[in-house]
Amino acid sequence: MFKEIKIILFTSSLLFCQNPDSLFVKGNNYYNNKDFANAIKSYEDIIDQGLYHADLYFNLGNSYYNLEDYGNARWSYEMAFNLSPRNSDIIYNLDLTKRKIANLIEPPESSILHLINIFFSSFTYNNFIFFTSISIFLSSIFFLLSRIRPIPLNRLMYYIFLFLFFVGLIMSVNKFFWLKNNQFAIIVSESADVYSAPYANENIKTFTLFSGNKTNVAQSTDKWIEISVLDGRKGWIKIKDVRTLD
Repeated sequence: MFKEIKIILFTSSLLFCQNPDSLFVKGNNYYNNKDFANAIKSYEDIIDQGLYHADLYFNLGNSYYNLEDYGNARWSYEMAFNLSPRNSDIIYNLDLTKRKIANLIEPPESSILHLINIFFSSFTYNNFIFFTSISIFLSSIFFLLSRIRPIPLNRLMYYIFLFLFFVGLIMSVNKFFWLKNNQFAIIVSESADVYSAPYANENIKTFTLFSGNKTNVAQSTDKWIEISVLDGRKGWIKIKDVRTLD
């Protein structure tokens, strides 16, 4: 349930005023002593310096979870999931956090959109690029082998890996556009009112979202963000009420 990050990951920290190595050690010590508020501060300071790692977000999520701040806990676990989408500990804690969220809005598990999102969120963009690169490399090897020794097996393997290359290429392109068109945010305020326009007025308030719910991001201004909820509702919300998953 708790992760240690190797010190070598933060060697670049010498460029910063406060060493992330020491911040991470402090955060772990605070966490082990159940001082979750100070653990959060240490972990957030590391993130503010532009450094990130799945285990860092995982520990941050655990700290928020122990303080029952399920909005920020889900944001942390979602960030960890984006970096390591098949990590069983992250998936388990994320699911556990969702069960704590009041009025949780999720798409039906049987919907095509849900299945597509599961597929693309289960692999990083680098996973698809790696698969595509390996496929073209192996197809090149078997192409040469089929020229040197033109037996059916070599030709068959060449065509198989060439096919897998095109599959990987298509998936890589789709993943790129999926990431571009699917920007998400997590509600971190206890409750957040949604309006039909980017200004606060009771006459145009349409509904309320609660901490921990996930939304799509359409566009944003300096103070407002246009969102669409997973159940199809849309509107504008104050940017201070959310943390984006980017």
